[in-house]
Amino acid sequence: MRATVRKRRRPAKTETERMETVSACAAHLKDLKRAHGTPPPDVSLPSRAAVRLVCPIPDASWCSSPAQMCAELAE
Repeated sequence: MRATVRKRRRPAKTETERMETVSACAAHLKDLKRAHGTPPPDVSLPSRAAVRLVCPIPDASWCSSPAQMCAELAE
């Protein structure tokens, strides 16, 4: 006949100072993200996005140095 052995129950987790700090930081970060997710009500936003002018790079360039390439692109 085999005796039944009961396993010891693991003790309940207690919140250490480090765990409290981690959870407080996470809650603070969540608050910051919520607060800064939208701009303040008194700030006016532009009605359309600013267009960036990007010059296309020439397909074929005869320049051999970066300085010459810059000069060519500047023209």
